[in-house]
Amino acid sequence: MKFAVLILALAVLLHPSVAVADIDVDPNRRNTSIRLDAQKILRPSARHNSPNVPVNGSGDAAPVNDPTYDRIYMQCRVDPVNAIYGCRTQTPEDPDEPEAEERRELTPGDVLRAAREIGLPSLQVQIQPGDETLVNVETIFYAQPQAFERSIELLGYDVDLVAQPVTYHWVHGDGTTRSTSTPGKPYPAMDVTHRYREPADDVRARVDVTYRVRYRVDGGAWQTIGQTLVASGPAAQLDVREAAPVLTRR
Repeated sequence: MKFAVLILALAVLLHPSVAVADIDVDPNRRNTSIRLDAQKILRPSARHNSPNVPVNGSGDAAPVNDPTYDRIYMQCRVDPVNAIYGCRTQTPEDPDEPEAEERRELTPGDVLRAAREIGLPSLQVQIQPGDETLVNVETIFYAQPQAFERSIELLGYDVDLVAQPVTYHWVHGDGTTRSTSTPGKPYPAMDVTHRYREPADDVRARVDVTYRVRYRVDGGAWQTIGQTLVASGPAAQLDVREAAPVLTRR
């Protein structure tokens, strides 16, 4: 009812010759507009009303033509509290459809938020020798990277995402950490190792992976996002034992 009062009042003010009006409300949230559908009276020209212009040989005055009607369309945009602004009248011959809201430009921040919501792979740290190691012995750490590729629709765009690990941050569980650019390898490789200095029970080690995200929009050129994302892996339990000396006979 509030829309009807506003529209009809506006129609009378802007078009005094407007007759009965119909109001179409578009429920589309992306296009907050109302269209006023009305009839406008087109008054006959003065020459049709002049008594000096005969229409036959009898000299009788020309009959006054009845008013003609034409269709007009008015489209008004409204804000969330139903205030009207930005009204415009469309041509009656070919009224435009309500304009669809233009897509805004996609930003790297939009893509980064989407990648964060999807979730990048977190890696399980692998430790050798198993879930128990010795003080002052090189303990091997490694992880198995996972490829991340997704195709999504974001804000009306087709977006391809690729995330690649760039840094592996090893948390040893004894208060020390180390960062590498490689995921390490199992024995006999010794790419990523750590020496525990004190015996301890239930040491919790993990690896946090830093990803760099690349994307392309609608099949265009690939772009790299400057900001990175970190995925923390689950902890692995490890007991650190002190080696006991053993005498052997030669």
